Amino acid sequence: MNAALAGAVIGFVEKSFGAQLPAIPFIGRKGAIALGAYFMNKGKGSGLLRDVAFAGAVLSGYELGATGKISGIDGDLAAQVSGIASQV
Repeated sequence: MNAALAGAVIGFVEKSFGAQLPAIPFIGRKGAIALGAYFMNKGKGSGLLRDVAFAGAVLSGYELGATGKISGIDGDLAAQVSGIASQV
């Protein structure tokens, strides 16, 4: 039940504040929500923010696997990686 609630929170935040959220390279908007929740929950161990961080990471991974990109990132992920990073 907590995972479903966390997913709903992510959807609500992305719908309500999507234009104001930064699209961080490689992780997109959902990843930015997950990172924000993770750092706001740091040291508490459990709770809704931990679940939101986990759900955001899961949703970002799903989008990357299914479509090759994460919402909020312009273009595909492979096009953003260049130089030494692409060779590692």
